[in-house]
Amino acid sequence: MDLDKYDIERYNKVHLWLGVNFKPQDEYLEYFEIDYSSQYEIDDQRYRVCRFCADIGERWYDEDFIGIIRREDHLVSIDQMLPNSAIDASEWDRVKAICAGLGVVKVNAMFWYSDGGIQLRVPLKESYNGLHYIGLFEGE
Repeated sequence: MDLDKYDIERYNKVHLWLGVNFKPQDEYLEYFEIDYSSQYEIDDQRYRVCRFCADIGERWYDEDFIGIIRREDHLVSIDQMLPNSAIDASEWDRVKAICAGLGVVKVNAMFWYSDGGIQLRVPLKESYNGLHYIGLFEGE
């Protein structure tokens, strides 16, 4: 394996999204669905790109690098959600400060993605299935 092609340190970085989504569970999860049954290759324009992929400007993502945390039935504090993330606890105050700046106080949904799987240069959208992109943090 050519280690120059892989920045191992990136796998210790985690992108985080937090917010509110009360859609039915199947509709919420459909946002992340990759079409494995497609007769088309990923690079083919006819390939149906998942909505998460489209929102981050990618055609595909590696499901081994994502954590889609079970949504809460009601709004909870960010402090209650963060222990379920892959974010190092030393980063939690920074996460909460960014959330406060975005006006995100209570949430019911969260997902994260290892930077080793994708490289987000800047958030492309304000809302990702009802969640805000919070940023890139040190992983556990």
